[in-house]
Parts: sequence; structure tokens; C-alpha cells
Amino acid sequence: MLEDIGMMRGLANMYVMCTSDDLETKWAVEAISKIKEPVYLRLCRYATPQIYDENQKFEIGKGVQIGVGTDATVFATGVVVPEAIKAKDELEKQGINIRVVDMHTIKPIDEELIIKCAKETKKLISIEDHSVINGLGSAISDVLAEKYPCKLIKMGIKDKYGKSGPAKELLKYFKLTAEDIIETVKND
Repeated sequence: MLEDIGMMRGLANMYVMCTSDDLETKWAVEAISKIKEPVYLRLCRYATPQIYDENQKFEIGKGVQIGVGTDATVFATGVVVPEAIKAKDELEKQGINIRVVDMHTIKPIDEELIIKCAKETKKLISIEDHSVINGLGSAISDVLAEKYPCKLIKMGIKDKYGKSGPAKELLKYFKLTAEDIIETVKND
């Protein structure tokens, strides 16, 4: 369902999370077990590459910054985090330095990190395998509109119904691959 995050974000006192690899999922489940409020944890359909090691700090409501580039920030969640990291690595070879922010918690969102990235980078992009309506990009836009107005480019499922098929093919169909991120960083 493409609107699951959006619906859950609208519920009072609801935590909304979307993890990017197996370790992050393990840490999220452990952290969730200590919360008394309701939690929605969205999981991936297929195995994603390992991003983190056991030394990574995990905290609900705090995004994880990967890289320190100042040309752009790519906020990502779930299965597209590895795509964003691939794009970051390829762009570095081309002399374009971006940072990726794994925004595993969409509610409560890491306002401090969003504002920091907006101040430190030239371009802001969000990417999610979800509707751009009321998803990660909308949550980031809400923060920017109130605290540091600037442009955010939202990559995700436009106002369309979802499709069925292999997850990797769907990422290509909806233009959510590393190549699509690279094009957005360079052109939009």
C-alpha cells in the first residue's frame, strides 16, 4: 500500500519507522520494545545490502548521516537507502560530493538534522518507495516550511496507483534507482 506511511503519520502519538537493512531492523525492533505508544514499522520486500555494522549508533527519531558532501543531501528511507549510497559513491568519482541521510524514523522526524543539512548543502532531495503525498518528503517539507524555508525535490511515487512485480523492477519503473538519483542531483 503506497499510502501506509502517510496514514500512520496522521495518527496521534504514533511512531513511524522504515528500516534499510537487517541490522537496522533488529535495532529498531529492540528500541520499539521499550516504547509504550503505538509504532508502525514498515519493512522491505526483498533483501537489501548490508549498510551498517554492529558499531553503528541507533536512536529512534535520529537520522543517520552517511558522508559529508556539501553539493546535495539525499534523505532516504527503507529500500532506497542503498540506492542513495550507490549514487553517492558514483557521484564522488565525478567530483560531486553528496551526503545521504538514512531517515529510518519518519515520525518523530529528526528536525535538527534536516535543518543542519539544509544549511550545509546546496540541494535537498528526498527519495522513498512510497507516495510523495504525506510520506518522507512531506515530513521533511513540513520541517523546512516552519523552520528553514528552502526547496526540496521529492522523488517517489507520484499520484498513481502502485504496480505489482519484482521489487528491483519496480524501483526502475518508478525511477527510484541510483541512476535516477544521480540524474536528479545533476539536473534538477
